[in-house]
Amino acid sequence: MHTIEIPEAKKIVYIPEDLSECDQIQYINISKLLFQLNIGVITRIDFLIHAAKFLALGKDVDITENHPVKFSNIYQIASVLESFFEMNDDDQFVIKQYFIHNPIPKVTPNLFPYYGPTDEFNNVTFGEYVDGVSYLHDFIETQETKYLYLLFATFYRRKKRSFFNQNALLKDVRQEYLPEKVDFLANKFKYLDIGIIYGFFLLFTSFQKYMTTAKIYVQGNEIDFSILYNDFSTDIKFDSTIPGIGMKSLMYSIAESGVFGNLDDVRNASFWEIMIRFYDVRKRDLDAITIQKNQANAKS
Repeated sequence: MHTIEIPEAKKIVYIPEDLSECDQIQYINISKLLFQLNIGVITRIDFLIHAAKFLALGKDVDITENHPVKFSNIYQIASVLESFFEMNDDDQFVIKQYFIHNPIPKVTPNLFPYYGPTDEFNNVTFGEYVDGVSYLHDFIETQETKYLYLLFATFYRRKKRSFFNQNALLKDVRQEYLPEKVDFLANKFKYLDIGIIYGFFLLFTSFQKYMTTAKIYVQGNEIDFSILYNDFSTDIKFDSTIPGIGMKSLMYSIAESGVFGNLDDVRNASFWEIMIRFYDVRKRDLDAITIQKNQANAKS
């Protein structure tokens, strides 16, 4: 947290250093500004100033000469909020995304609450994750907001009436994921603040980023998920003209193996169980390649 003293207002304010430190209200409002920044409604400087007003005053208001918080204070806070950004490999400013907790665990678009994924997506099935990744890519490629709502609707559902169903294994309070209901829910969620919808997009992309570097421990053994996203290291160069389908391809391959049952069983299985299984397969493939290369080098 940044600590900022405002002498004119005789108070000290605590400003989040990045999205991971925002409370729910701050997160929603900052996400709304980031959505406006993404679609070009505001500039990055505009974002910093509006965000500074909200984080310092609790709302985005016009600052007059008689206001206790003067322009100089707002611009001071705005400069501090540069910590929300970092430079990517292309020397472009991008928002920092290093969080996997869900800042918006529940929403209420009408009289009834809808619940999202738990922290680290621990209660998510592989099927909803695969569908979510598809909508994520659709939005990135087209920038059409309908895909943001479809992404959100994939993960947010009403609480189930009985705990005794397949989701109980995931300790999931949400109803069973039904892809055919996503369009209906997406229309219902269009009445939510865009900061909520875009906020979940930011969480999901942050989780995707986490998965490319994640290291977890399973039964005392470290699992490095980065090997799932790196290319095989071989001396054979082959450019395929046939595009792959990523996670969907993985889903069908696992279903064909029968390890988790048929395709429906794979879709309903825990996301993390599938990823750990995929890690085992990937590691064996990489180990086999290493052994073959060592044998070839020994003969030469």
